[in-house]
Amino acid sequence: MDNRIVITYGEDIWKMTRDVLKESGLENLIPKGSFIGIKPNLAVAKPADSGATSSPVIVSALIEYLNEHGHDNIIILESSWIGDSTKRAYKVCGYEEISEKYNVPLFDIKQDGYTVKNFNGMDIEISDKVLSLDFLINIPVLKGHCQTLVTGALKNMKGCLSDREKRRFHTRGLHKPIAYLNKIIKQDF
Repeated sequence: MDNRIVITYGEDIWKMTRDVLKESGLENLIPKGSFIGIKPNLAVAKPADSGATSSPVIVSALIEYLNEHGHDNIIILESSWIGDSTKRAYKVCGYEEISEKYNVPLFDIKQDGYTVKNFNGMDIEISDKVLSLDFLINIPVLKGHCQTLVTGALKNMKGCLSDREKRRFHTRGLHKPIAYLNKIIKQDF
């Protein structure tokens, strides 16, 4: 994979997403038959137009694009922040409709088992389902944050953790645990 950055402009989110996917050649990066996970940012049950969550239009365009190119073993995975319901976030954010339309399951990482992985002496409890993926697509939201100043793709991977581990990340000072988590979990796109 090369490290090109693809930029598009416009107001039609669906078309812009499709243009970026085509230009990136995503379909050629994924081995046939791969178990593909899509990890949006649905930390809270707020619609995407609030700026807090990943657009369902982007995820729909992505799934349709993958299906058109023979990739159909897809799951959407998320764990909302502590104290919020992932199921409620899926509903409020429009992901239940995506699941029904494209026959793509919604997986609540809060209900999963976890495996402890170690990086540089730090144990991190990670979702078994996430670890079982062949290809992980991260759909983050760029936001401000009181501790990290900005959040994006790296911090979005916190949604792959147990709630207990999310709490522990805050006690460890978010920066190092987030960096280590992203050495363990490979984001493929």
